[in-house]
Amino acid sequence: MEAQNHSGFDYFVGYGYYEGVHFGASYQFKSDTQSISLALGGFYRPEYDEMLYAVTASYNIAIFRKRTDSNNLFKWHLNNKFVFWQMEDEYYKWIVVSFIPSLCRQFSINQKLKISVDAGPALNLVLYNERKTYEEVGWPYHVYPNFSIRLIF
Repeated sequence: MEAQNHSGFDYFVGYGYYEGVHFGASYQFKSDTQSISLALGGFYRPEYDEMLYAVTASYNIAIFRKRTDSNNLFKWHLNNKFVFWQMEDEYYKWIVVSFIPSLCRQFSINQKLKISVDAGPALNLVLYNERKTYEEVGWPYHVYPNFSIRLIF
């Protein structure tokens, strides 16, 4: 079964552990097996005085290409994300880059709407940290699980 051509732009909103609440756009190449995306996100938790900003760039490639959904779109993807994020709370300020290879599953709701769910390990590299107190309160894990869910339209 050959998937139909869906080249062009899609837009999405979602939530991810490292991406925060995010929105962005993706471009599907003419081959319909690859796409790239760019997203901006963040969150603020006033109870912890914690703020996160994130910029995410990703490259998607379809896997299990014989398996398509009712709209003839590929369901399974390998998603390679690069997330540049800054987090600040009362103890630290962090600037980190994360590489997140993940397995992604897309579900078609109708011709225009899809839900995308992905999970994989986040490999974190701390670029900058600023300690605001002398309390020892932690350090970002070098490897930590990541998940993300998106509504694509």
